[in-house]
Amino acid sequence: MAGKVFPRSQKLIRVGWVGTGPFSFYGHYIRVINNIYREYNFLNMRVTHIWGETYERNFRGSDRFVKNMLGYWSGSEQSPEGIARMCNIPNVCSDYHDMTGQVDAAMIMDFDRSFSLAEPFLNRGIPIFICTPVAVNVTECEKILNLAEKNGAAVYSGTFTADIHDNQNLSKRVKRDNISSFFASTKFEYFTSYANDGLEPIRRLIGPGVKKVSLHGWDGSRGYDPEGIPVSHIMLEYESRNGKPPIQGILTLGGFKSEKEWYKVYYDDHTTLEGITDWGSTDVSNNELAFRDFLINLQEVFVTNKSLETRQDILEKLKVVIAAYKSANEGGRAVRLDEVGDFRLPTVRIEKWNEIPD
Repeated sequence: MAGKVFPRSQKLIRVGWVGTGPFSFYGHYIRVINNIYREYNFLNMRVTHIWGETYERNFRGSDRFVKNMLGYWSGSEQSPEGIARMCNIPNVCSDYHDMTGQVDAAMIMDFDRSFSLAEPFLNRGIPIFICTPVAVNVTECEKILNLAEKNGAAVYSGTFTADIHDNQNLSKRVKRDNISSFFASTKFEYFTSYANDGLEPIRRLIGPGVKKVSLHGWDGSRGYDPEGIPVSHIMLEYESRNGKPPIQGILTLGGFKSEKEWYKVYYDDHTTLEGITDWGSTDVSNNELAFRDFLINLQEVFVTNKSLETRQDILEKLKVVIAAYKSANEGGRAVRLDEVGDFRLPTVRIEKWNEIPD
């Protein structure tokens, strides 16, 4: 360590939280970032500003679902003011543009309008995190990445599940060049939010290079994202590696194992690697360890303004989940990543049946 210079102090990173809606992870990250559980805080960032719009409208589904949504998103627990009180956030903004000159980084939490929410921060060169999925379609994602590159702003995306210790350890043990196939399962509620919880650890485990995706067991619900879908399977086929047959694997959504995530990798020599990830407590909002490594990576991006992901990483992750949804809407056919085009992901915010909002 000779010659290494350690800073005497570090600047506290002021983070703006943009969006408190159905895809915003319910403020659980804030509870750990601002540390409402105990006195000591190992992080050097704090959420200092929060903005969210009204979510008392635009929900489709069963009467019970709509009633629950209206009650929850208009209640004090999930409102920006309620989260601010719970997490000691000093600034509640009526317009997210108001915080752009007062924060060092931003967390964009509503994917269904992510470009418009990210734009004022990227224009200032401010690093951003976008909760998965990063956008409703590839075009929207490319607009975000283009603006970020133009202004030297880092973009980091994803779900915390890939960084959970159990998943990291599994990815270090895997013999990636010898994989023949795999099987995985994950807990499930909404497609757009929860499919990524299984897909991103698979990317960490198996690697990039998905070629085709199909989804079986669900018809796509014609443009909106309902609470719970039938037990379904996402099938992934990869580009050939080292002249071997393409790796093929299955992710089961909402079935098979009681643990939150389960993975089994099959090798060419007929041996296997198996792993279970249970996230600790069932109430993930109170489980600091579930978020720790993810938040450490996030803090690094915010401090250095350098992403831990490439542009290709972000685009491929989005294309995989879009291809799965496109497949569901097209009878379960295998969809190549290069044909997702401008196909749009579903949302729970939809004013008229079968009409996806702009």
